[in-house]
Amino acid sequence: MTEPPNEDAPPTAEPCPEARPQIRPEAQPEVRPEARSEVRPRARSQVRPGARSQVRPGARSEVRPGPDPGPGPVPHRPPGPPPDPPSPRVEFGELLEAEFVRRWPGRSVGLDAVHRYAMIPPGKLLRPSLVLHAALTVGGELGAVLPAAVGIEGAHVGSLLHDDIIDRDTQRRGRAAVHTEFGPAQAVVAGNALFFSWFAALSECRRLGVPAERVERAMAAQAEAGVAVCRGAFDELAMRGDLELGVGAYVAMARAKTAVLLAAACRVGAILGGGDAPTTELLGDFGDHLGICFQIRDDVLPYDPIAARTMGKPSDSDVRNRRPTLPVLIAHRRADPKSRAALRHALLDETEPELALCRIRAVLERTGALDTAHAMADDYARRARELLTRLPATAHVAHVRALALLTRPAH
Repeated sequence: MTEPPNEDAPPTAEPCPEARPQIRPEAQPEVRPEARSEVRPRARSQVRPGARSQVRPGARSEVRPGPDPGPGPVPHRPPGPPPDPPSPRVEFGELLEAEFVRRWPGRSVGLDAVHRYAMIPPGKLLRPSLVLHAALTVGGELGAVLPAAVGIEGAHVGSLLHDDIIDRDTQRRGRAAVHTEFGPAQAVVAGNALFFSWFAALSECRRLGVPAERVERAMAAQAEAGVAVCRGAFDELAMRGDLELGVGAYVAMARAKTAVLLAAACRVGAILGGGDAPTTELLGDFGDHLGICFQIRDDVLPYDPIAARTMGKPSDSDVRNRRPTLPVLIAHRRADPKSRAALRHALLDETEPELALCRIRAVLERTGALDTAHAMADDYARRARELLTRLPATAHVAHVRALALLTRPAH
């Protein structure tokens, strides 16, 4: 005998559909999916031979003479624009990682051992790359600003140590999170120390010849950004479970949580490199748009079934923490009553995170929310690139182009 339907069953009781990879049109470079491999520990194959020559203080990285080809015909270069430079994060990767190893060697113990585990192998290196490229764009010296680049990566990693405790995430960059490996108390203290190292790095820049007035301005920019990042993290906690948030509230949170630090990286690099006030603010605005773009792309990752496998951290973190990210907010606004109820149940009431993630993904696909979120990210990337066209003619072209490449998804 057939049992009557259970009218009290949750709205998500239908089977979870098979997730489909997100396929996006390729008419423009920025519409490709967000880079997935950036979250994994850096592959050693990215280390370019000869890149160590960048370490010399005072070296201008835009001048890299190659080997003397000797007499003979000049090679023919095909018509069209020159090829893109290497990925900015690959370009400085060996330099930065060598500096991390120098500061936290293999024999480290105690707090330094925790820092070494957290910093090596490094992640995307986006923020320190922004510091270095911004400084070199305005004519600064690589060696003199290198400590500031290391410092901002330390501050970023310190924030991740705290984030993983708050979110109860046990993995980071494909291995045990610091609090899992060393303990929560140790992770909190280690994160705090990395924040202070961000400011200590500026005193190193001063010893390497950066004028005191620039160091003072850079310190003010860092302090303002640090407070804003904490405010963004606090606001994100307050937004848990709130599906009625508007997109504007989300963007404000993303700006404070993520974009502020990228903007600070650009401003600090430009200040230390000797950029004037208009150029420094323009580069800061570039970092702001880039940061919002990256936060949106990061929010989409868990809902792409292929990308979710390569995130390096639990893909169900946002769901477990009832975090209404941009694609979820868009879907909730567009969904019909039945799908809206299913979405609400999955985010707020479902006790199995993987099942919740699957059911949320189904609603996002039905409403087109993922495509809309991708389009918003692409628009912020476009705005960021447009800002670079306003840089003065004195800006170093190679580094301006490298900054533009950072707005692209990596594959």
